[in-house]
Amino acid sequence: MLTARGIQKHFQQQPVLKNLDLTVAKGDVVVILGPSGSGKTTLLRCLNHLETADAGTLTLGDATYDLHQMSKKQIQQLRQQTAFVFQHYNLFNNKTALENITEGLIYGRGVPRQEAEVLGQAALTRVGLAQFAHYYPHELSGGQQQRVGIARAVALKPTVLLFDEPTSALDPELVGEVLAVMQQLAQEGVTMVVVTHEMGFAREVASQVVFMDAGEVVESGPPQTLFTAPKEERTRQFLRRITG
Repeated sequence: MLTARGIQKHFQQQPVLKNLDLTVAKGDVVVILGPSGSGKTTLLRCLNHLETADAGTLTLGDATYDLHQMSKKQIQQLRQQTAFVFQHYNLFNNKTALENITEGLIYGRGVPRQEAEVLGQAALTRVGLAQFAHYYPHELSGGQQQRVGIARAVALKPTVLLFDEPTSALDPELVGEVLAVMQQLAQEGVTMVVVTHEMGFAREVASQVVFMDAGEVVESGPPQTLFTAPKEERTRQFLRRITG
């Protein structure tokens, strides 16, 4: 469904992604783990062309893209199949929860306003925020704001949802409500690639866990294997440090 091959990215001549490969099957929840600076977020941003890779290809459905050289039309096509959930919500402060969702549908996808509002309300219902449609971001908790961000992505009906550390900006007591929404999406068969430090989510929800370090995939596999019997010493070191 989604196959990335040979992705490379440098910042100021420093390699951040080193010939990296990733495969995601339909319905998979792929969780990417790794220390800070390992290239996790950069990989995710390259998959959505928020960053331009220096090299690499991405096959999504029937289309294959050269991630270093993409036309505006190709970028638009790619973004019609992918949706990004940001770490810091990225909501418009002067727009309501519903308007934050409908903006992309109306101006990005050309959906008529009335239809967009129906889709937006349905997305808010899906994340448990139906009654907050007309609230502004400052009237919502961090967890509610992030759920609006998820609803905005879901409303686009993407082929793949990309999550960039969606709980890392939240107070600890708000993390659970966001993870619960993500778990529900996984149960519905939504394909997701999730960069996170939430080990419990990775263990319980992921179909595949990818451990990255220094711009490379060190090890990958199902969570029951990677967490209980990792093959690589670097993976074992990371898990010992994370889980204590």
